[in-house]
Amino acid sequence: MVRINLLPREVVEKRLFERRVKYVVAGGMTVLLLLGAVYGVLAFQVSQRNADLQDRQQTEANLRAQAESFAIFEQKEAELESRLEVARQALAGRVSWGRFANEFSLVLPSDVWLVSLTGDEETGVTAVSRAVDSPTDSPDLGHKAVARTLVRMADLEQLYNVWLASSVKTEYEEQPVIDFSVSASVHPDDADDGTADVPADGQ
Repeated sequence: MVRINLLPREVVEKRLFERRVKYVVAGGMTVLLLLGAVYGVLAFQVSQRNADLQDRQQTEANLRAQAESFAIFEQKEAELESRLEVARQALAGRVSWGRFANEFSLVLPSDVWLVSLTGDEETGVTAVSRAVDSPTDSPDLGHKAVARTLVRMADLEQLYNVWLASSVKTEYEEQPVIDFSVSASVHPDDADDGTADVPADGQ
């Protein structure tokens, strides 16, 4: 069976053109939809990136504000260190006599007592002391107490050139004693931290 199209050629071409236009329009709409979807995804990503950027900028601003608030403490610390340096320079060459007297009292033997203690940075220290001397003891324990005093004074970090200036046997309140004097030079406390080792007391 043969089909014969009786429509004019112009009508047939017009219908073909209309069909092609529909396909083109449909394709164009599909492309537009795809482009819209891609644009939406990209816009969402850009929005997220902008939000992250704003969060980071806000965090940076907060950290900068905190750093500026802490700067006052750094300034105070610098001022304190400057004042400490001025104090150290002002105290350079001086002797901590309170610390020395405390350490000297700790190292003094129990059978020796101090009569007088004088000293300054220039002339050093002079300690006049008295030791128990028993004539019945052998060997002479009185001189051992004097020697022990010399050794312990030499162990003090602040002292050097410790010398026995004099040692005389005598009596004190009808008891035999040895009056002796010890001289020593003294170190300044330029680098002292106040934690020197102190020898233990003993016989």
